[in-house]
Amino acid sequence: MRSGTRTALAVLSAAILLSSGTGGVSYASSRDGGHDPRATTVYTLSPSGGNPEGVAWDHQSSAFFTGLVASGVIYRGTLDNPTVVPYITPAASPAGNSAVGMKVSHGRLFVAGGPTGSIYVYDIATQALLARFETGAGGFLNDLVVTEQGDVYVTDSFRSTIWHLSPAMVAAGTGTPEAISLAPEVVIPAVAGTFRLNGIVARHGGRELIVVDTTPGVLYRISIDPTDTAARQVTTVEAPALPGGDGMIVDRGRLVVVQGSTAANPNGSLSFLKLKHHDSSALLDSVRGDPSLHGPSTVARARHTYLVVNADFAGTASPPFTISGLSRRGG
Repeated sequence: MRSGTRTALAVLSAAILLSSGTGGVSYASSRDGGHDPRATTVYTLSPSGGNPEGVAWDHQSSAFFTGLVASGVIYRGTLDNPTVVPYITPAASPAGNSAVGMKVSHGRLFVAGGPTGSIYVYDIATQALLARFETGAGGFLNDLVVTEQGDVYVTDSFRSTIWHLSPAMVAAGTGTPEAISLAPEVVIPAVAGTFRLNGIVARHGGRELIVVDTTPGVLYRISIDPTDTAARQVTTVEAPALPGGDGMIVDRGRLVVVQGSTAANPNGSLSFLKLKHHDSSALLDSVRGDPSLHGPSTVARARHTYLVVNADFAGTASPPFTISGLSRRGG
């Protein structure tokens, strides 16, 4: 989720609004130089029950998932259908429910629970909640990554912390998430409603994490040993500033960073960076926009498509909410 305020989060919790638009809109967009048009498919959430944020692709079921920040409802869509519909509706909880960043791994959907402080694990086939891990109040669990070894790392946008679930905890469905402090290298001032640590990717077999700090647009590299997280090393990646930096993926050797709405870039865009020198630096390769983007929050790779969520927190924040399907060939 890009920079915002707690007031904005309260607005997200308003009554459910029904979608008033139709999906399947096609746009023509081009490379920065104005060549090679490519088609864009717009997937519409119906009904639009609030702002979506995360997105994850499941190659086993050929489906993608997105969730609502205000309610935690999970939607399911397919690349050949322009309408995305509710799939998992969480049971009522005293702590509430919220769905922000998400990833798929081995038939399970992992979801960062935003202001609830929860990390959810769902069985995709049965829609059952397998586990709910609690990190406590005061943070905002924003994005997550699941490594090849099964470790789960979750960013906290309000604290200088990454939360860790071990493979054993995930298998057992219980346990207390481990808090990995990034201080003193990364210090996050307690400014109400200001979002900091956000998108996260794993590199080199899970021995390294790259995290974006949304407000200044800085990338951090975290070398980590899951068996001894206290020995972690945090350095700043030498890279251009990425203000509004949000969700990220690595695709074809490049770091793809979603940049949400800013004063200089109101519609948002995707920045493609080449990682260099063992990820200690990154060079900006290209920037891609599209007429369908409206305050994008994150991205997932689905076959030949980039799925980009139009969270629209700083825009109209009203339905219909959409996901843009952009051709990877144009990136």
